[in-house]
Amino acid sequence: MENTNGAEIMAMPIDVNDKGFDSFIDSEGLTVVEFWDPWCSICAEMAPIYEALSTRYGGKAKFGKLNMRENKKMADLYEVYITPTFIFFRKGKEISRLGGLLQPNELEIELEKQLSQ
Repeated sequence: MENTNGAEIMAMPIDVNDKGFDSFIDSEGLTVVEFWDPWCSICAEMAPIYEALSTRYGGKAKFGKLNMRENKKMADLYEVYITPTFIFFRKGKEISRLGGLLQPNELEIELEKQLSQ
C-alpha cells in the first residue's frame, strides 16, 4: 500500500502466535514483539503508542503482538511475567526488553537505540 507521496505505509503490528513466532523473529533487521493480555489495562494504555510507533518505524523494523492468554508457550519460553512486555529481537535473538507501564517516549527511545546499533 502507498500513500499519496508514494511512500509505503506499513500495517499495524502483526498478530503473532506460538506456531509462527520463530519465523517471525528470525530476520536480519530489528523485530519488536509486544507480549500482551486482553485483561491488562496497562496493555490497553500502551496499545495506541505501540501502534503509532509501528506506523512511524514500519519501514525500519518489524512489529508484532502476541496474545499471552492464547499463546502461553512463547510467553513461558521468554519468561514474560509483566504485561505488556516489549522484546526486541535481531536474527532471532533477544537483544533488549521493556515491560509494564512506560512513559510515552520510553519505547521510542529504546527503539531508536536498537535501530542505531
